[in-house]
Amino acid sequence: MAGLENILNKIIEDAKTKADEIIVEAEDKKNTIVENRKDDAKFLADKINEISKREREDILKRVKSSAELKARDDILAEKHKVIDRVLEKAIVELENLSEEDFVKFVKNNVEGVEDKNSILDVPSKYREAVKNANLGFKVSDEDVDRGFVLHNGNLIYNGDFRAIVKSEREELEKFLAEKLFS
Repeated sequence: MAGLENILNKIIEDAKTKADEIIVEAEDKKNTIVENRKDDAKFLADKINEISKREREDILKRVKSSAELKARDDILAEKHKVIDRVLEKAIVELENLSEEDFVKFVKNNVEGVEDKNSILDVPSKYREAVKNANLGFKVSDEDVDRGFVLHNGNLIYNGDFRAIVKSEREELEKFLAEKLFS
């Protein structure tokens, strides 16, 4: 039986040696796999970090661009408000012209109208000054709020200050923007 025990011991010893070799080999494979996974994880982490950095930069660019556009729009809106206030003040100034300046305004605007049968409507506060200026038109007793209206046959020239500013608004806005904001 001693021979059988020796054989069994030899088989057990060979099995332990083989098991130890398998365990060492498995440990090596495990370490290699873990090391590869660490490298893969580091690579992925670097890629994710790179992508997130680009995304962050893109988001910051978009936010900055959006803020710049909003700021530009706000500035334009404020400039437009300033121009509106200036035009409104100009209308108020025109509505309060001296009699002499009002007569000059009417004279300049009706220059070239040759039909002496034309009728001129003016605000009551300027009526006497316009009549005394003898512009060659009949001055009616019709009141207008501001400016004047010239009836020339079938044609009507509207010299209302607001109407003039409205019709010339685009050119006035360009002029004012250049003067105020350049």
